[in-house]
Amino acid sequence: MSERVLDKIGKLLAQAEGTDNEHEADAFVTRAQELATTYAVDLELARARQANRRLRAAEEAFEQRRLLIGERAKRGNRQLVVLYLVVAHSNDVLVNVAGDSTFVLGFGYPADLDVVEQLWASLATQMASAAARRLRAGEHRDTGVAAVSWRLSFYEGWMHAVQRRLTEARARALQAHAEHEGPLATSGALVLREKAERVREFHDRASQARGSWRGGRGDRQVSGSAWQAGERDGRVARLGEPELRDRRALG
Repeated sequence: MSERVLDKIGKLLAQAEGTDNEHEADAFVTRAQELATTYAVDLELARARQANRRLRAAEEAFEQRRLLIGERAKRGNRQLVVLYLVVAHSNDVLVNVAGDSTFVLGFGYPADLDVVEQLWASLATQMASAAARRLRAGEHRDTGVAAVSWRLSFYEGWMHAVQRRLTEARARALQAHAEHEGPLATSGALVLREKAERVREFHDRASQARGSWRGGRGDRQVSGSAWQAGERDGRVARLGEPELRDRRALG
């Protein structure tokens, strides 16, 4: 089931990437996140039905996974980390961040980590490409802001829009699950809260983090117009299969 669901999510993302119709792309994006959420609920219900609760650990083990973000001191690393956090939060993955923002550690179930990495990689590419198009058009020059600063403000607005979309897609999936299962069904939200508690317990056992990441507050907004442009583009972001090689545009 896990492989079939992930394959379907991948096909949805590929369809979103392949269409030039913004409404179709948004529908594919939304469906991909809803499917990921619904699958997470169904999997938790299956675990809860196990007569022997100890079998849950053997059914699907937790995992700690490292993902490289970028070279030390590279501009844009913080935004890539925040983007990973945005996607992880919508898919029940907890995260530790290196103090220099060069890598992240994801904690959760393997299927959830797969979804997060796929979504993050595609979104990172989309974000960089969208900013590059506007920079080539000279929008930063119209505001008198340096290209690097303009790009980072654009990223902040872009991520704000994407976070809202993923949150709304998750909420719709939970609502649809409740309507389908009826009033006597276990609440999908409750099931995911119980799952989140187990992920938290695993994180607390496995994590060796000390202190807290200082990059979470965000950069000072240099350009309001860049932020607004990013927010507009983020509303229609198209997701596709990971294209990690294109992340060099984030420098």
